[in-house]
Amino acid sequence: MSAAFLLSTGALLANTYETTVSNKIQHNFTEAFAGASEVKWYTDDNKTFTAKFTMSNSKVTAFFDDAGTLLATSRYLQPEQLPLPLATRINKRYPKDSIFCVVEYSSNENVVYFVTLEGKDTWTVLKADGTGSTTVYSHLKKA
Repeated sequence: MSAAFLLSTGALLANTYETTVSNKIQHNFTEAFAGASEVKWYTDDNKTFTAKFTMSNSKVTAFFDDAGTLLATSRYLQPEQLPLPLATRINKRYPKDSIFCVVEYSSNENVVYFVTLEGKDTWTVLKADGTGSTTVYSHLKKA
C-alpha cells in the first residue's frame, strides 16, 4: 500500500508528461477497466505509466509498469462509500469532525483508505483499512 501511495504522490511531484502507451498496456487497461472514460496517460520515466480516468462517476488513477502489469489503483470516494466498520469507527472517535476527502488505494488485493477529517481548528488524515483499524497519518492545525 505504501508503494501505491508513493507512486501517486511521486506522479504528482515528478516531471510527468502526457503520453501514449503500448498496445499491451492499453489492452490490459481496457480489460481491467471496461467502461472507463476521459482516459489520459502520463509518465515521467517510460517505465511506469499512470492512467487518469473516470469510471462510474469516480475519478480513478491506475498505475502500470512497462510490461502492462497493473500495479495499483487509487480513487476518490464519497464518505458514504466507506466500509461500514470504518465509517462507524470514525464517527465514534471523531464525532465533531466532518469527512472532507476519502482516497482509496488498492494493490494486490490490499486496500487502504486515507480519510481527511476537518475539525473546527484542525485537519486530520487517517490511514485505515476496511475493518475499521485506523492510525493518524498526519494532524495539522488550521492557520
